[in-house]
Amino acid sequence: MNIASPAPSSSNIRVPSLTRSESRAYPRQDTRGMLSTFQYYLRQHTRAVGVVLAVTIFVVVLTSDFVYDHFPVRASGTTLLRGGGDSYYNFAGAQNPGYFRIEHSIIHEDDRITGYHFGMLTDLDTLSRVPGSSKPTFQSHLVAGTLHVKGKNKYEITFDDTPIRHLVTGHNEAGRGAEFSELTVFDNRLITADDRTGDIFEILNTPTGQDSYAVPRLVITEGDGDTDKGMKWEWSTVKGDELYLGSMGKEFTNKNGEIVNVNNLWIAVVNKRGEFRRENWVKAYDVVRRALGAESPGYIVIESVNWSEHLKKWVFLPRRISQGEVYNDILDEKRGGQQLVLVDETFTKTQVVNLNLESKDPLKGFSSFSFVPNTQDKHAIAIRSVEEDCALDDESLCKQRSYVVVIDILTGESLAPEVKYEHDWKFEGIEFFNPYDVPSRA
Repeated sequence: MNIASPAPSSSNIRVPSLTRSESRAYPRQDTRGMLSTFQYYLRQHTRAVGVVLAVTIFVVVLTSDFVYDHFPVRASGTTLLRGGGDSYYNFAGAQNPGYFRIEHSIIHEDDRITGYHFGMLTDLDTLSRVPGSSKPTFQSHLVAGTLHVKGKNKYEITFDDTPIRHLVTGHNEAGRGAEFSELTVFDNRLITADDRTGDIFEILNTPTGQDSYAVPRLVITEGDGDTDKGMKWEWSTVKGDELYLGSMGKEFTNKNGEIVNVNNLWIAVVNKRGEFRRENWVKAYDVVRRALGAESPGYIVIESVNWSEHLKKWVFLPRRISQGEVYNDILDEKRGGQQLVLVDETFTKTQVVNLNLESKDPLKGFSSFSFVPNTQDKHAIAIRSVEEDCALDDESLCKQRSYVVVIDILTGESLAPEVKYEHDWKFEGIEFFNPYDVPSRA
C-alpha cells in the first residue's frame, strides 16, 4: 500500500538565497566600500537626489546675506574668521576692526561715574584750506573734551588741555574739502562725512592714541545717485545695525527762493560692510516741517538728527527754522532754531519741545548733538554754531564760533552752563568716545 508523503510545510521550503552580488543590501561591486552603496542608491533615486540638491543650493544662496549679517567675521589677509563676539567687518574694504566704543568714554572714580570723554570736529567751510600748501590740502580740527557729572541732571563742560588734532586730506571738490559734518561711532568705528565732496571718512588713531588722521572709505553722490555732485552731508546716526546719513532737509533753491532740485532730501543707509542704499525722505522732512509750522515758503535747515533706541523716536534738532519766510542767505543767519521735534518710527506722530536755553541769540543754531550715555537718551550734549556775515561776498567779514550746551530732550531744560569754545571755529560734529583709545588690529 502506497502512503503519500506529507506535503512540505512552508517552513520546510528552502528558497535559494541570492548571492552578495545580486542582493540590494550588497549591490554589485566593482570596488569595495561605501562608494558602491552610494552609487547604487543614486541610480535608484536620481530624481529625488537632484531635487534635494537644488533646494539646498537655493536656501544657501537665499540666506547668505543673513548669515553674513548675523555671524560677523574678522578679516585677516584673504581669510574670513569669526570674531570673538565683536562685530569686525571689512567696512568699505577696511582690513582692521574698529576700536572706538561709546562705553570707553565713561570716566570712573571709586566705582562711580564722574564724567564722559567726548570729541568735537570742525567744518570751517572755505577756511578749511591749509594756508600756504603747495598742493590743494584741507584740514579739520578734532578737539577733546570732558562732560563732568555734577549731580542729578547737572553737568559741567570742559575742554581737555591736550594738543588739537588736525585731520588733513587732499580730497576736494572744486577746491574745497575737509568740511566735516557730524561725528558718529558706528560698529566701533569713528565716522565723519564731508559735506562738500560726499566722502565718508573713518577717523583713526596713531599707535599711541595721541594723534588722529582721516581715511576716506566711500564716496556718495547726492539725490538718487545719478549725479556727479557729492552729497552735502549734515547729520548721521545709528539705527539698528545701520548708519543713516542725511543732508540739510531743505530743497536747493536759487537766490529768489525758487526750488532748483530736491537732492538734499534724500538720505543714504550704510551697513557694516560699507554697502548702502538710498531713501527718499521728502515725506519724512515734510512731517517735521509741518510740526514746526515751516511749510513752504518757509523751511527748516537740519544738521542734527539722531535715532533714539530707548525712546523709539527720531529726534530732530533744526539749525534754522523759518515760519513762512522765503529763504534768504543773509536773513537765514538769524533764524537759529530753539525747538526740537520728536517723531515716531513711522513718521505719523510728532511732539515739539521748546528749549529753555540760557542764550536766545538767533545767530546760534544747532549743528550736532549726541545722547549722554546712561541717560536712556533723555539728556544730550549739543553744539550751537554761529556764522555771522558769512553770506556776504567778502569772506574776510565772515565770523564763526561755537557753543556747547546740555539739554533734556523731553523737557527742553538746560542742564549745564553754555560754554564757548576758545577759538572762533565752527564745529559740526560731537560724539562720546575716548579720543585716547589705542588702535587694535585684526
